[in-house]
Amino acid sequence: MEEGRRGLLSGATGMSRFLVCEDGGEYTGRFTRFLSGEFEFVRAACFAQALPLLPSCSGLLLDLDFRRTAPALLVDESGSPAPASSAEIQGILILRALRKSGWRMPVLLFADFDDPGRAARLEAELSPLQVIASSEGLPAIAALLRKMSANQERDRQG
Repeated sequence: MEEGRRGLLSGATGMSRFLVCEDGGEYTGRFTRFLSGEFEFVRAACFAQALPLLPSCSGLLLDLDFRRTAPALLVDESGSPAPASSAEIQGILILRALRKSGWRMPVLLFADFDDPGRAARLEAELSPLQVIASSEGLPAIAALLRKMSANQERDRQG
């Protein structure tokens, strides 16, 4: 678990905080470097690390592929231990486990699917979810984060 350079308490800065769940640090580093003037980012490397961080976040940014994660940390769609073969779709399994446990926060899933229908099916099944390409540009990602923040703030106010 790692935090972005802003610290652990999002209320201290007034910025929206997002949890980045990934097996490396590429997304967290990129977002912190280029978007930390507007958002806070905290990183989790697996499902177990993500759970205690979620309540303080406005949304989840989730990688699809967790091949660099130790097999003992992989989970199935219920949050139970999973075989190493689940690493390639670990992001989907983490999100299913979160949805089954009641988490409804908005999620961006970074995935490159050959079949656009697969993304649409996942978005319908695991809403609120938006599947975006892992190569998506920072301006588009920042716009999505702003939208997620505004929606979360509106939901908090009633």
